[in-house]
Amino acid sequence: MLMIEEGKLESIFEGMKKKTVMVIGDLMLDHYIWGKVERISPEAPVPVVDVQEEKFKLGGAGNVANNLLSLGASVFMGGVKGSDAQGDILLSILREIGVPSDHILTDPRKGTTVKTRIIAHTQQIARLDREDRTFITEGLRNQLIASVRGTAGSIDAVIISDYAKGVVSRELIEELVAMKKESGMLVCVDPKERNFSFYRNVDVITPNTKELSFGAGIKIESYDDILTAARRIKTTLPCDMVLVTRGEHGMSLFDRFDEVIDIPAMARAVYDVTGAGDTVIACFTLALVSGATPREAAVIANTAAGLVVAEVGAASVPWDKLYRICREEAGGYTSTAL
Repeated sequence: MLMIEEGKLESIFEGMKKKTVMVIGDLMLDHYIWGKVERISPEAPVPVVDVQEEKFKLGGAGNVANNLLSLGASVFMGGVKGSDAQGDILLSILREIGVPSDHILTDPRKGTTVKTRIIAHTQQIARLDREDRTFITEGLRNQLIASVRGTAGSIDAVIISDYAKGVVSRELIEELVAMKKESGMLVCVDPKERNFSFYRNVDVITPNTKELSFGAGIKIESYDDILTAARRIKTTLPCDMVLVTRGEHGMSLFDRFDEVIDIPAMARAVYDVTGAGDTVIACFTLALVSGATPREAAVIANTAAGLVVAEVGAASVPWDKLYRICREEAGGYTSTAL
C-alpha cells in the first residue's frame, strides 16, 4: 500500500476545511423507495413491493457536492433544474445542506432529472429514469458561465460533473479553461462518453475503464490497453492527469510527468457502486488543492471509494471517518519520503 507521512496526512485533512469548490454539471434528484417483497404479482411475473420508506437525495453533480461537504469544504453548485415540483424539492435539499442556489438556473423545457430506485431487502430491483438529454440553450449556458465567472476569484477548484444530460458542452469547458488560466483554479472532470472530445486542456479527468475505452478509441482487454488508452487521452486532449477507476482492480493514476501509479482497491465489501465516481473526483480534487501530491490525493480518494461502495445508494464519507481510516491504512509513519 502506498503510504502518506503522518504529519502530511494531517495537514491535507485540515486543509480540506479551508477550501471552496464549485461543482458544475448535471443536477439530479435521486428518489429512493425501500420496501419488502413477500409475493409475486398475479398480474405479471414481477415482485410486489410493500413500500416502507421513501426519500429524496441529491444525485449526479449534487452527490459530488454532498461528498465535498462531508469532507468539510465550502461548496458552490452550478446547474439547471426544471420548473416543476421535483426542482422545488432539489432546491429545498440544497438549502438544507447549506449550498447556495444562486447558480442554479431553471429550464422549463427540460424538466428536472429524476432517478427512482426501488430497493427491497438491500437489493435494487428496478430503476425508473425521467430525463431529457438535449443540451441547454445558448442563453442558459451564457447565464451559467457568467454566474461562474462571478465566483472564480473565490474558489480553489471547479469540478465538472458530466452525466450527459445537457449542461456540459464544449463551449462551457472552453470558458472554464480560460478562467482557469486567469485565476489559477483547478479544473477537474468526471467524464461521460458522448462528450469526451470536449475536455481539452483541463487539469484532471477521472474516467472508468468503459469511458476510457470510448475516449481513446481502444478496446480495453488488458492492463497494457489501459496504459495505451490513458496516454493517448493525455496527449490528444491534452490534460495534465488521468485517474482511471478500475473497479475491483483499484485505480491507476497517470500524472503530469507520465508516471503511472497503481493503487489496489480498498473495498472489503461491495453492496452498491452508485455514486462511487462522485466520491473519487470530490476527494481527489479536494485533496489536491489542500496540499496533497497527485499520488497522495489518489490514495485518499481510493480509500474513500472503498468506503462508499459498502453502502446502499449514493453515499459520502464523513471527514473524521475518512481521516481515521486513512491514518490506519495509508498513514502511520514519520519519514518524509514516499
